[in-house]
Amino acid sequence: MRKTLMMFLSLFALASVAVFFSPKTANAFPGFARKYNFPCSFCHIQWPRLADTGHFFKDRGFMLSTTGKANSLDMMFQDPKNQNYFPIGFHMSMAYYGSAVNGAGNANTTATSTFTSGTSTLTNGVGGNNNGGWANGPGTNTAWDLESGGLLNPWISFWVQPGAGGTPIGFGLVKLWVRFDDLLNSTWLNLYVGKTSVDMVSSNQRAMAIGTGAPFTMYDFQPGVPEVANNGGTSTYSFLNTAGLYSDGDMVDFLNDVTSIRYFGYHMEGTGEACATQKAFSLDPCETRVNVNFIPNTTLYSGSGFSGAGNSYQTTVGDATNGGGGYPNNGFSFMAHVTQSFGGWGRTNGDRIGAFALVGSGTALPSSGAEAGGTNPASTYTRFGVDVMLNPLPNGNLNIVGAWEIVSDPTGMIEPNTALMPGAGAPTSGLQYMTWFTQVNWQPTFGGFFSQSGTNSNLIEFIYNQLNMEQQPSFSGVAALPGNFDNVLAFTLLDRYWLWGSDRADISLFAQYQYMVNYGVSGVLNNLATQSGDFHGANGGGGYFGNVEANNFSVGLDFAS
Repeated sequence: MRKTLMMFLSLFALASVAVFFSPKTANAFPGFARKYNFPCSFCHIQWPRLADTGHFFKDRGFMLSTTGKANSLDMMFQDPKNQNYFPIGFHMSMAYYGSAVNGAGNANTTATSTFTSGTSTLTNGVGGNNNGGWANGPGTNTAWDLESGGLLNPWISFWVQPGAGGTPIGFGLVKLWVRFDDLLNSTWLNLYVGKTSVDMVSSNQRAMAIGTGAPFTMYDFQPGVPEVANNGGTSTYSFLNTAGLYSDGDMVDFLNDVTSIRYFGYHMEGTGEACATQKAFSLDPCETRVNVNFIPNTTLYSGSGFSGAGNSYQTTVGDATNGGGGYPNNGFSFMAHVTQSFGGWGRTNGDRIGAFALVGSGTALPSSGAEAGGTNPASTYTRFGVDVMLNPLPNGNLNIVGAWEIVSDPTGMIEPNTALMPGAGAPTSGLQYMTWFTQVNWQPTFGGFFSQSGTNSNLIEFIYNQLNMEQQPSFSGVAALPGNFDNVLAFTLLDRYWLWGSDRADISLFAQYQYMVNYGVSGVLNNLATQSGDFHGANGGGGYFGNVEANNFSVGLDFAS
């Protein structure tokens, strides 16, 4: 373990040195920058991460106006003679990364193993060695996508973003929506329709980490499924089993955008003076925001890697109708997020606090029978959380983001995987878990609020994740699961350098290291079954509920034009 960790840290240091001393040029980002003839650093502190100005522009449906209706500068889009560019762009990213895994076998080995302890017989098909190993190869969160959007008139905007992503690579829609602004002449009443975000504190699609899946465990965790396999950082590693010990009908995750009707409202205090104080820990109210998504459990915009909903065990057992979007049913969810900012919008200046809640209807996955494909959910699950943005060093020099949530899923949402628990009957209790993350980024080469940022800027980020199962589900006929099964502790360290920027293209380089320990999941990942229901049999000396560690490292390139 120490030798592997030192190798990763050495590679990370070398890549970071190469990033710091890359050739330096000037200028900005394409897309909207060409439309307004602004530098891309007007909206981005480090693309694709937004500064306060970019957050303001996005929240207003691609307007610079503060009134809720587009002004003359915004409406250049409507008058072609005033501009020579239609906002359309191309984006691609690629990472080359490796994973060193301890505690779980690799399916690329050929050994067949049977372990016996007392009355328990634990078997798997191939790769009996649970000491893990090394795997490497290319990968990305989104291989490529096309982006286009803007204002159609002073109160209607749109965004369309088709692309390819997922493992294996598949075509789908990253985003697709139309927005209606300032309905009834009120900034409190704006409406999105299509595939839209759920307004989490940090957007996974704007994350600096590439090639390690979601850098936030809160966004992609699926109860019962080992997070170390679910997270994209180990996608080059071939686990013997990636299905869960049980499935959970919680249909919504925060990884990607979702099919929804989204209400969004905002109110800026006064004429906005309090939003431009550029002070740390300001108490001057800036803006109140309210977001509510209505999310059906059957997604309209399916596609590998882009569904934004679903459980990997559900897809494993044959959800062909939803293209990777989890098991479709007649249920729905409501997601609400309320925020208040002070002295700025919280991205690069001022502070922001928020609270969010998700209440949804769901059901355990019926593996066969008449209910398949048309389930009427009878169970309700909940998520409640809080989030915060702080800027102790204003103007983007030091930004801290944090979020915490607690999740409760009842028995009606849960079904055992009888391939791994042959004796398991109906669930007798539900589950509950808490998860939180802290994200700290520092931009040491950042020279001003936005005019001197952009090309040549460097961002260093640290992300800490933790997830604790507060209550494990129980099943009739089998022993209780240990309290720490599928607990997660992880951190990510990354360096991203804005190498080149112009009004036609942008290139960033990145290097990152991720460490994760997933507790109690060794037997599941090694595809071990127990006929007696006693999960505590031997697993090559590690125990069925042994821990699995992963050290993931990646370097790569992000390009937009």
